Amino acid sequence: MQPRFGAERLDMRECADFFEGALQCHVLSIGLLGPGLPDWNVAQSVLSGKHSYQRADFEIPVVTWLPPTERRRVGKMVRLALTVGNAAVQAASIEARQLATVFTSSSGDGDNCDAIFTTLAHTEKSERFISPTRFHNSVHNAPAGYWSIANQCMLPSTSLCAYDSSFAAGLVEACSQALWSDEPILLISSDVVYPYPLSDIRPIGCNFAVAMVLTAVATDVALAKLTLRYVAESETRMENQELDEVRRSNPSARCLPLLQAIARKVLHDDRAVSDTVHLEYVEPLTLEVAVD
Repeated sequence: MQPRFGAERLDMRECADFFEGALQCHVLSIGLLGPGLPDWNVAQSVLSGKHSYQRADFEIPVVTWLPPTERRRVGKMVRLALTVGNAAVQAASIEARQLATVFTSSSGDGDNCDAIFTTLAHTEKSERFISPTRFHNSVHNAPAGYWSIANQCMLPSTSLCAYDSSFAAGLVEACSQALWSDEPILLISSDVVYPYPLSDIRPIGCNFAVAMVLTAVATDVALAKLTLRYVAESETRMENQELDEVRRSNPSARCLPLLQAIARKVLHDDRAVSDTVHLEYVEPLTLEVAVD
């Protein structure tokens, strides 16, 4: 049985059967880029409470390891996804081309969609020409394509979307693939601010992306073990109001309660206690993640 998305509500008994025995995986590394969270090292200190949170805007870096032609074509959505993915891969000390990938995003690249819609809305029919570059950058798996080009990776890649539940859906997918293949896998979740007037319909308050290298095999260098199951509980909120605003304003930032639980484990070394968080999923369910 596979979880169903869309207007049809999930059958809780089917979901319970799907997760019988619980999904488990281990986090080898994390890459992160968000307002006031420039990387995982800084985020650990902030999320664990060692340092106060100060929200700050950031520039999305240029993807210097892309070939020049592709580098000129990519927008902020692709640059953001590839930046955090590269950080996670480097922290895991694994070659990117050795990792299958799962890319997830709630909405994709709004800038390209806006440009295409503006062109199509032109009053003169003769001016309604869509740039091929615009078109191929607008598809949902564009970041996955550029990732494979940048890293010469020929392993399988999955691109998915579950609206505001996209991070949780991506985590389930990546964990399932890691267990099935018995190989490490890279999860990348990213969402960017939409331009006006799309922003009125799909408001996203900030740019945010996170990446995790996951494995089914326990290792001494793993940051945490995750146990996943569906439950009917309220989603976990951040204690810090500014961080919770970030969590609510960007679908990929729904990961923050999970990252906070992992950061506390890593820095406090409190490995005898299990922290449990609930991430937004498809109503009426949340994704419960126990962090050990």
